[in-house]
Amino acid sequence: MSGLGFPLQSPFRFVNYIPVRTTHSHRSISTTNRTERQPFQHTPLPTHTPLAQTRKLKKIVWRMSIARPILTSLPKLPSPELWPSIYKASRARGQLRVSVMTEDVANMAAKKIEIGNHPNRSIIELFAGPGQLTRSMALAGAKKVITVENGETYQSSLKTLLESSEGRIENFSMNPFTDPFEELLHKGAIPGLKPQPWDNIHTDVMVVGCLPNSTMGEKVLVDLLTASIDRMGIFGLGRVEMYMFCFKDAAKRILAAPGTPARNRVSLTAEAAAEITSLMRPAAHNFYLPYEYELLRIVPHEKPKLLTSMEVMDFCLRSLFTSKSHSLSKVIKLLGPGADILLGRLSFDHDIKIKHMTLDQLNEVALKFDQWPLRPTVLYDDMIMHESKRKR
Repeated sequence: MSGLGFPLQSPFRFVNYIPVRTTHSHRSISTTNRTERQPFQHTPLPTHTPLAQTRKLKKIVWRMSIARPILTSLPKLPSPELWPSIYKASRARGQLRVSVMTEDVANMAAKKIEIGNHPNRSIIELFAGPGQLTRSMALAGAKKVITVENGETYQSSLKTLLESSEGRIENFSMNPFTDPFEELLHKGAIPGLKPQPWDNIHTDVMVVGCLPNSTMGEKVLVDLLTASIDRMGIFGLGRVEMYMFCFKDAAKRILAAPGTPARNRVSLTAEAAAEITSLMRPAAHNFYLPYEYELLRIVPHEKPKLLTSMEVMDFCLRSLFTSKSHSLSKVIKLLGPGADILLGRLSFDHDIKIKHMTLDQLNEVALKFDQWPLRPTVLYDDMIMHESKRKR
């Protein structure tokens, strides 16, 4: 009998150290082909045998015996046709809030995030809105979902979910645009959360969000990517992966390849900071407000793909991409007076257009600029001066 209370149905028995097959009709052992005792030789069982499957099942049952109870139900949100009258979405500048509206897409997203494969992982959800995605992630088995949402119109819906979640959902009325939301971790929002090495993805926490359809929403993601490079904020805990619903234009810029019209400095920052893949593109009617959104998986690189500091790289990107359709030889002077001297130190053709440059080529430019003795020492004051001159 096994420790689970049922017989082990293995077709193998070990006699005289030799595995021999037996039938299930009787307990006798067939040794027809054995003529003499053989020395012991360890032969591992194939993984497809019933015994191997039983051992795997025992591990699963053991894990389930120590796991917390799974939420089986949470109150459903109002039907989609009622959302415009219940949730007054803000259309103010920089506040074009968009949320996952349909339950099917929320459940599909929770599946894409693979919450069930990480039962010990808590989730920090930015811009949670009414909580449709919150609900699906909690029901999918998240250890805890911490929502960061200060929209007044969404508080009642989130409170209903919170009260029925047995402590598995908690809301912090904070503004992800301005408030350092990672500080909530120091308030005990996720008990026992500890830093982990960067050679693996953090096993106990992830960040999920649905970004506003605005430049402010895109800036939140860029700030997170920059923080992952500098290992600041929540990334001080380790290599925390993110799943973000981004509006179509932002996703296009983030994933843009060299030479494409959408390629800009955000594309390069994202490429240097993380490995980014697109998981799903639901139709616009699944969101409120109805815009086209895309779910991105963002895994920070173990080591950022940079040869200089992020400050130097960002200065070079901001300067060069102001004229991304021009060649490097014409634009490099924006790095500072006399920067043309850097062209002779590059290993590639400097007549290449800025938007066609790869990350490696831009890294080389940033490195030569950083090593240049006459480069500007106060980078962002010079940047402000350049931008003010262009506006005039």
